[in-house]
Amino acid sequence: MYKDDIKEVAHSSEIKSDYINDSVFKYFLLAFIAGFFVIVGIALSYSTAGIVNVDGKLYGKMAVGLTFSIALGLIYFAGGELFTGNCFVLTVGLLEKTISLKDTIKLLVVCYLGNLAGSIVSAYIYVKSGAPIGLADTYLLKVAESKTHYPSDQLFLRAILCNFIVCLAVWLCYRLKEETAKLIMLFWCIFAFATAGFEHSVANMALFSAALMLPDHGALTLGAVLHNLGWVTLGNILGGSLFLAVPYWYVSQGNTSKDAKVK
Repeated sequence: MYKDDIKEVAHSSEIKSDYINDSVFKYFLLAFIAGFFVIVGIALSYSTAGIVNVDGKLYGKMAVGLTFSIALGLIYFAGGELFTGNCFVLTVGLLEKTISLKDTIKLLVVCYLGNLAGSIVSAYIYVKSGAPIGLADTYLLKVAESKTHYPSDQLFLRAILCNFIVCLAVWLCYRLKEETAKLIMLFWCIFAFATAGFEHSVANMALFSAALMLPDHGALTLGAVLHNLGWVTLGNILGGSLFLAVPYWYVSQGNTSKDAKVK
């Protein structure tokens, strides 16, 4: 089962490997653009949350879940390289031997740095534009500060669950053939992780960048941010690779004559 889909994922990893070996800068630029797309998701979701988050209700959290999916939708349909999704795709390529360990590490590092750079630059533009002030800033800072108070083990486990779901969305985009179906499942997967309060490293890059650039960023410190990103990044890698890529790759091995397709 799933052999054809796994082969398709592995082929994608091979294309990424060829692309970065041809031009590191061009690949970095695709990751940089993805950072901009994530800020679009942050701007929309936290502006919406700022509007509906009244009287101490938890409407804001659901608002983020309902709207943040635009980020992954833009990355998938417009084109961009996202570190978290690559944890799944590149692991499959490594297991299928379409890419080397060296290229896997190279792709992940360049993608991570590109996402980070794109998040910082786009967050600067967003905050300096004044758009979040009085609309998204209070709720955005509140969430950013809360993320720095979780214990390391909770950050790590939330990150595993988060990227398991995000990479599930990526996997479904290979399995499903209709664009509408892909968009629907992207929405549900992102709604699940964002509303549940799981931890996404690239989303956190964008959120923390914007929060730190606010005129008043409260008690938020760079050290606390780096602590969060370190544990969340490790958990994201594990969630996309060990918990999703490895099982689906393993069950695809063997001489099966038919592959189960999503209808």
